[in-house]
Amino acid sequence: MKKKYFPNNWRAIKDTPDEFFMSMPYEQLEDWKIYGYVLPDSVFSLVRTKDDKGKIEEFYYNTETGTKNRMNRAIKENKEMYICTMDGMYYLKPAQLPPEFNEPENI
Repeated sequence: MKKKYFPNNWRAIKDTPDEFFMSMPYEQLEDWKIYGYVLPDSVFSLVRTKDDKGKIEEFYYNTETGTKNRMNRAIKENKEMYICTMDGMYYLKPAQLPPEFNEPENI
């Protein structure tokens, strides 16, 4: 079965004069697009890890337990990570953690 074709009207948007688009200050755009993100109800978190060679991997988890397991694995592998939940966005670099945090009983 062939998929139905939906035309892409990018040219109509590109050719539209600037006056037709509402202008907004950068702070408003930042609040709307950067701080106004919404994760679907089925997703608890997104975790993006980066290793020493610059390889980036991205994972999504439905539960807090899955997120914690990924964080523990990334800490053991000394990968920096970005964690995004509905509570906020966080950046964590294991090399900057206090030494006692990297002890096995704390992970």
